[in-house]
Amino acid sequence: MAGAGLRVRLGNAAGAFTSNARNPHLRRAQLSFLGAWTAEWAFTVGLGIVAYRDGGATAVGLVGLLRMAPSALLAPLLSPLADKGRRERVLILVSVLRAVVTGAAAVVVGAGGPAQIVYGLAVLSTIAATLYRPAHSALLPSLCHTGYELASANVVRGLLDAAATLVGPLLAALLLQMAGVTVVFAVAAGASLWAAALLVRLDYDAPPRPSAPKESNLVRSAVDGIRVVGRSRDLALIMGLAMAQSFTRGALTVLTVVLAIELLGSGEAGAGILTAAIGAGAVLGSFAASLLVDTRRLGGWFAVGVALWGLPVTLIGVFPHEVAALGLLACVGVGNSLIDLAGFTLLARLAAD
Repeated sequence: MAGAGLRVRLGNAAGAFTSNARNPHLRRAQLSFLGAWTAEWAFTVGLGIVAYRDGGATAVGLVGLLRMAPSALLAPLLSPLADKGRRERVLILVSVLRAVVTGAAAVVVGAGGPAQIVYGLAVLSTIAATLYRPAHSALLPSLCHTGYELASANVVRGLLDAAATLVGPLLAALLLQMAGVTVVFAVAAGASLWAAALLVRLDYDAPPRPSAPKESNLVRSAVDGIRVVGRSRDLALIMGLAMAQSFTRGALTVLTVVLAIELLGSGEAGAGILTAAIGAGAVLGSFAASLLVDTRRLGGWFAVGVALWGLPVTLIGVFPHEVAALGLLACVGVGNSLIDLAGFTLLARLAAD
């Protein structure tokens, strides 16, 4: 029975990719997503190296905070812009802006300029990136002709998201070994331009423009969401564990660089390899997680996912060897996929109740 179920799931995944490949506009939108997030991960690895050279682990952590804090604060205000006008224009604008900013960072690094300028450019790139995912999510229904095609598009995008976590850092590691950070940034800029070019002349019927939400509505929605979470112990638990996972994710950004250079001695390229291991686990985990869609034990699998974010990181200190670190970080990637599926599904079920 398990083997038959696995074959059915794999067949569904293959069918999802086939459905997306047959729709030329949907195919281009999905490839654009892959290009955009591959560029993001490659840039993130390169930025970590720039920060480490500038001020060690402390600088890597501070840069991560500088990137995440503004985007987190501005995301509720910027996300409604994704629904204004044609979505592909928002995506093209974001991708071109990120290409320009990343290219500028390559010039600064190549010229030996101040790292602080690179940090500022990274913040701008991250703020722009907050628009990409919601705009892409809003675009997909307009490109799909059937409910099956839309469901397939969401499956494919999830797999491409995991693949970008693997390909981006791996590409950065290769370029760091062969050339340097300047080339990593330049290639990331090129990938962003490619993501924009794929969306030019995208043909679809744009939906009517919704009225812009008022700021008070945004605040009220946030307050209502907090109240809903506060009334449910289960929701509060899931949200609390998700926040803990987010904290660990930020710490891993610092940890992969420090592990590679200081503990494992694998050099700057090793930071990309370690991050790619997380991506490899995420790809495998996304397939495994798809088998859990119909299970009633999502809470248990969510707990497993959270444990896989913490326990492997602890064990790296016990087994400070490169092969062990790669395997343990791959487990972190599997845990990430379990958290994404089980966590979002549980939130939807509990909030509905």
